[in-house]
Amino acid sequence: MLEKPEGAGRGFFGIISVGIILFLMGIPYVGMTVMTVMLLTPDSKFGLPLAMASLFAVYLLSDFTGALIAATGAGFITACIRAARSYRFSIAAAAAATALVSVFGTILFPEQSLLSGNNVEALIQFYSSAGMSSTEIILVMDILMYVLPSILALWAAAGVIASGAAVKLIIRRRGVQLDLPGDPSLKMGLIPAWILIAALAVNLTGSSLPFFLQQAAVNISIFMILPYSAIGFAVIRNVLSMYPQVLIMAILMTVVFPPLALGVLIITGILDTWFDFRTRLKNIYERKNQ
Repeated sequence: MLEKPEGAGRGFFGIISVGIILFLMGIPYVGMTVMTVMLLTPDSKFGLPLAMASLFAVYLLSDFTGALIAATGAGFITACIRAARSYRFSIAAAAAATALVSVFGTILFPEQSLLSGNNVEALIQFYSSAGMSSTEIILVMDILMYVLPSILALWAAAGVIASGAAVKLIIRRRGVQLDLPGDPSLKMGLIPAWILIAALAVNLTGSSLPFFLQQAAVNISIFMILPYSAIGFAVIRNVLSMYPQVLIMAILMTVVFPPLALGVLIITGILDTWFDFRTRLKNIYERKNQ
């Protein structure tokens, strides 16, 4: 599972870049990265104690929910990799678990999260200093609270992805190779696709359904943008590798019509659940070479 290669890996510039992203994402994801590296380092007598010390530091510098996020992400990544699961599966599982923890941790412990009274008061003061009226501030806060679960989940998933990238770079540079099985193509499966379709159907029905169901549908729809955009991007990347001449059209669409480009990515990712575009493209490529 973990083995020593002949030489240490490279990628110092990549570590610096990902490190900057991690600091922008927040202390919990910096702590998650440190904890995961400590736990994955083979034959380390101090790995677990140092990981626990890092978790305590996250709790002091952040809050209870931040420490819970760091522990969940590091724990899932470590457990999956040590169970010989692929790197991509490990990150996906950790991202899903951390997204749930960030939402429920905030709901259960609001004063130990981003919703603490001090944070909310600071946000209101920021809006007030920007020249917004009290009515506008209330409207913005209402909208923010309505979509807060999806924002928290997106923030958590993006943080885990950044942390996973940093872990891979750091471990490789320290001379440890993650000996993992080949990563399968990124796919969501039928259940998430039907959940998204149901959420979109609820969004289109209007206000005839209960409020909590409408809110859940909106937040699910917002969160699903991330994974299906990633799948759509993987499909488009395969298309560009086979047909490089399409790159100009893709760049023009992204620059001139960004919402359309995002919509194409999401729809492509959703339809890939049933049509498996990458397998079809691979078959076309093989037939073309034959």
